Amino acid sequence: MRDSRACPCLVLAICVGDTFYNTDDVRCALLLFIFFVQELLLKALTDEIRTASSPSAVYPTTEVVNARLLGASSSVLKVSEEEAAQKLQEKMMLPVRKPEKGMTLVVVYQYVRRVVSHLGSSLTSVAVAAFVKHIHSLQGTGTWSSPSASSTRRVLKLSADECSELLSGDSFITDAYGRLAMLDSLAKVIDEIDGTASMVSWTGPNKASRVIRCRYGHFANVSFRVSSPRNPYAVLSVALCFFWCGRLVPV
Repeated sequence: MRDSRACPCLVLAICVGDTFYNTDDVRCALLLFIFFVQELLLKALTDEIRTASSPSAVYPTTEVVNARLLGASSSVLKVSEEEAAQKLQEKMMLPVRKPEKGMTLVVVYQYVRRVVSHLGSSLTSVAVAAFVKHIHSLQGTGTWSSPSASSTRRVLKLSADECSELLSGDSFITDAYGRLAMLDSLAKVIDEIDGTASMVSWTGPNKASRVIRCRYGHFANVSFRVSSPRNPYAVLSVALCFFWCGRLVPV
């Protein structure tokens, strides 16, 4: 979390709560309020996924998300959850990308809750990128290239036939290479939710064998992200996918 000494407005937001003194301070404090609530909500949801007590708990329900959101808002504003709920129902001008970039009037609750979808997209990117990169290293699936003659970055492209082959007979998870790639994808997602210390260990001579202890829900979560045809980021559900700097962009 950012150091409060770096911004006088941040000190105001923390020390005074929702008591503001002028228009400029109100806007600054509200934006900081949203920022801190999003940070706390993201941490709470990540903790929920990592410490899930059952496979189903890996997927936080709407009730759980709303409870964590109210708790985060109440903590930031230092008020009751009832008062925090009222603040979340207010509207304010906030930056958006759709339908076009700019500012628009948005209910604070809806804006803060975007953390849920952003977390899902981030985990999907990590899962799919790890799978594609690993399957390429194992069996040479995909081709590295540059998107343009002037570009300095490289992308790993899977053809439609390669995607179909991985989906055929669920080989992306039943084939030996597919299983190895899926386990690597699982390990990367576990690391993304800060679960490596509690879920992943190395055993055997020279600590060469990786052991992953997690809920079935964690594995299902990762495999679904890699293969789901309803997921726009899933590498196996689109004709072409690019890997670059740990992220995938469907084409």
